[in-house]
Amino acid sequence: MSSTPDAVHMINVSKHFGGVRALDGVSFTVEPGEVHALLGENGAGKSTILKILRGVQPPTSGTIEIGGVPLTIYSPEASRAAGVAMAFQEMSLVPTLTVAQNVFLTREIKAGGLIDDKAAIAETRKLFAAMGVAIDPTRKVADIPAGHKQLTEIIKATSQPCRVLVLDEPTTALSQTEVDRLFDYVRQLRGKGVAIVYVSHRMDEIFRIADRATILRDGKHIVTAPMSEFTLDSMIAHIIGRRSRGFSDVTRETATLGEALLETRDLSGEQKPRAVNITLHRGEVVGVAGLLGSGRSSLARLICGIQPIVSGEIRIKGKPVAIAKPRDAIEAGIALVPEDRARQGFVAFHSVESNIGLPSLDRLSKATWVDRAKAAALAENSIKRLRIKTDSRKATVKTLSGGNAQKVVIAKWLATEPDVLILDEPTAGIDIGSKSEIVTLIRDLAKSGKAILVLSSELQELLAACDRILVMSDGRIVRDIARHELDDPANPDSIDALQHAESKLNKAMQEARGGAVQ
Repeated sequence: MSSTPDAVHMINVSKHFGGVRALDGVSFTVEPGEVHALLGENGAGKSTILKILRGVQPPTSGTIEIGGVPLTIYSPEASRAAGVAMAFQEMSLVPTLTVAQNVFLTREIKAGGLIDDKAAIAETRKLFAAMGVAIDPTRKVADIPAGHKQLTEIIKATSQPCRVLVLDEPTTALSQTEVDRLFDYVRQLRGKGVAIVYVSHRMDEIFRIADRATILRDGKHIVTAPMSEFTLDSMIAHIIGRRSRGFSDVTRETATLGEALLETRDLSGEQKPRAVNITLHRGEVVGVAGLLGSGRSSLARLICGIQPIVSGEIRIKGKPVAIAKPRDAIEAGIALVPEDRARQGFVAFHSVESNIGLPSLDRLSKATWVDRAKAAALAENSIKRLRIKTDSRKATVKTLSGGNAQKVVIAKWLATEPDVLILDEPTAGIDIGSKSEIVTLIRDLAKSGKAILVLSSELQELLAACDRILVMSDGRIVRDIARHELDDPANPDSIDALQHAESKLNKAMQEARGGAVQ
């Protein structure tokens, strides 16, 4: 038996918020040189454990040891001094600073008492080279893609010696190639004895990278075991407390298509997209897949008036519309559920009711006053329709799980009665049970007569939700694939069908890098 102390040793840790037990006697151990997955639904207690490890919150009871040394002071500085580093899901980067300045923020490299930017830039290049990616350290964070921001957050966390590295949903904005490079980097760190706590709702990633997994549910420890002792089915059952096949549970009936609701004709932006032609019919769910930098999100922002149109046109129900700002898109019957729901989708400290009614204040108001009865009715109907789990319509959105907060964002835009709904990464950071609920909701909305465009880096999500999948590369649509073309003819309904289809779609995306427009 090794005499090396555990990298993390939490013993009977509880955390109470008033009468709510976020953690209830949880013990959790991570060994040096181990990738340990921490799993559970939104609200299971994962974030509370991470906040305690990071020193943001003290436990109500229990003890925590880092490298065999008890934590007696709970602060970010004390945890960092003990060797705990964390790459946050809600990124901690300062957008107005450069990549290099963010990496060494509060730890600036100095020469002669002055900040040495050249040295920071050179060192940042070396750090990214170790990960196998090329990101310009001199660019402002505000100007780089979401995937590059995510990698910068990880490099910032690992730019100083650490005993324990926490990766919280580290791949939500990454392409498959970038995920592969990140995993190679994680294995390098594991080989150096770093303990890695890996938090993700993407089950395929967990089986690829983790050595062991701990599963929480309702603030309680459910199981800890080597990955070899789990199957996908058993893992999901432990997480949600019942048997489930995840996305495979989603019923995907053949769509009944109506009129063309949205058309783009040679639509181009300042950089991306480039001459994009797409058509969405009533009752149809169309997905957009593409590697990092393909232009998926730019396409959504162009259609919704967030970025300017340089050339081409947008048609709604066959008629050209001028969309120069988001209000134009809303009035044309287009709604966008944005990628970053925490910053762009809702107001965290406002109620469910006020968030749902926010874009519809004109319809809910008399003169300059909001009709509270109308607002309450809208919220109650939305909660019932989308099955939002909340104590009441007056509860603040920050108290909801990720999946239910996302339903609030969807409800908010459905209240504008759009014909076209665009969803950018609709299940990012959401637990497996809620993912399938959101995808089922998308299918139901299409069945009710809406045209839906889904942009996602999670291929199984696209495969479960969509009738067609468009593959983007370098701002262009290079493939238009009917969903059934990706099925395995021999076993279209097998439990491995999604994995088979995912492999074919991923191959199409890789080929699209240099593909011609088809």
